[in-house]
Amino acid sequence: MKKRRKANTAFRHTGAFWLFVLPSLGLFALFFLLPLVLSIWFSFTDFDGWKKMNFIGLKNYTKILKDSSFYLSLGRTFIYTIVNLPFKVAIPLLLAALVTSKKLKGNTAVRTMIYIPVLFSSLVAGITINWMFSQEYGLVNFLLEKMGMTPLEWSLNPTLATVVISVASNWVSAGYYMLLYVGGINNISKELYEAASIDGSGKVNTFFHITVPLLLPTTFIVLLLSTVNLLKEYALIQGITLGGPGTSTTYIVQYIFSQGFDQYKYGYASAAGVLVSIVFIVIAAIQFKMTKGGGEV
Repeated sequence: MKKRRKANTAFRHTGAFWLFVLPSLGLFALFFLLPLVLSIWFSFTDFDGWKKMNFIGLKNYTKILKDSSFYLSLGRTFIYTIVNLPFKVAIPLLLAALVTSKKLKGNTAVRTMIYIPVLFSSLVAGITINWMFSQEYGLVNFLLEKMGMTPLEWSLNPTLATVVISVASNWVSAGYYMLLYVGGINNISKELYEAASIDGSGKVNTFFHITVPLLLPTTFIVLLLSTVNLLKEYALIQGITLGGPGTSTTYIVQYIFSQGFDQYKYGYASAAGVLVSIVFIVIAAIQFKMTKGGGEV
């Protein structure tokens, strides 16, 4: 009798578990697994989004590996990612140290103001930044003129356009990563800071020898998320430069989008997406290996 009761209880618990999990699994399968399987299948065809869908084997992959535009887009993406990664870590870390300081008044208000850009969609944030850096009516050029400086052609200069995108990317993401660091800082034992203070350690020294090392697991998460988000940056760039001037801010996702939706080479774009996904997975694995999951550097 007791065994039957235990079995019924276990069945109810298992049933409740699947009742909560199945909706998420269904959405995951519908919006991730199914598109993934279709994308892999399309990559072996000449699918044009409408009429053709003939199996062509590895022809798409061999074409991509000979396409210089693919390598240029991928190279620009890597450079953009490498340049911005230090800012993705340093700015949120410094902001977290600021908003957790006892000397700062109105911590909640400051955190809210920093976090607000995270709530914007990437496209809206991109359009907002594009307006601020507009050559003729932008706020930044207006301020430069008031200071007696020459307005800059932000959208026509490849370097300046990249700077604008980088500023926008860091502005939008800083609040989210700051909260991750705030959580990490709040989990550090206050006794360590008290001991350091008794030993005569200054605040800067304490920050670099206690706070930063103990935040390595959080830094690993920030690095991983930042890397993935930078590598697949799309909506923000569309809202600011549309990949221009020329192709100077056309990164790998823009390249894939152009091949699929502009040139109707969905099979080719799918193959590019599969290759890029493999590259992203390898990069994430290397990061995990090098930092040992955030335990060491």
